[in-house]
Amino acid sequence: MLLTLVDSLRCPAPHEASSLVLSVESWTGPRIVEGLLGCPRCHARYPIHRGTAHFTSRPASVRREPAGDLPDAIRLAAQLGLTEPGGVILLAGRYSSAHDALASVIDVTCLLVDAAESTSPSAVNILVADRLPLLDRVLRGAALEGEGTRLIPELERCVRSGGRIVAPISTQRLSNARVVAEDAHEWVAEVVSQPTIQLQKAR
Repeated sequence: MLLTLVDSLRCPAPHEASSLVLSVESWTGPRIVEGLLGCPRCHARYPIHRGTAHFTSRPASVRREPAGDLPDAIRLAAQLGLTEPGGVILLAGRYSSAHDALASVIDVTCLLVDAAESTSPSAVNILVADRLPLLDRVLRGAALEGEGTRLIPELERCVRSGGRIVAPISTQRLSNARVVAEDAHEWVAEVVSQPTIQLQKAR
């Protein structure tokens, strides 16, 4: 877990958004190796073990891709519209195996969901249930497949306006995103901002 990412986290329990309190047992540079995240509202505790933050009590479904099955990082960067460095990209399923290659193309932090443990300086591992432990609009984009597609409804609040989502063609589309490209295997959608309601003073 990267210390710089902690401020973007929230308790995933179904209550009003609450930032998490961090207790660190050990760290290496900016990376927390062992520690604990706690919610001051519901008092839930989420351990950090070997750099991975555990936001679920169920056994993790970790997908390890066979050699040679890496997504093309340049294509993925283009799909996600990554023309400028910075920000956090969520990767799940086979996309998580491309985090090192993606970070070599553009300087981004890759949030790996239910993926094989990574010690890359550009990657952060988290294990989740059905809710992302993220504050609203903190993601620059996301690419998901496999079991990770269960989190697509969560992306409606987590991906910022203008951010892009890549997902298998068979998965549901978001109401706040417009499809900008698709083929026989996947679609790419861009999150659009919600319309602003103009308030006028009553006469």
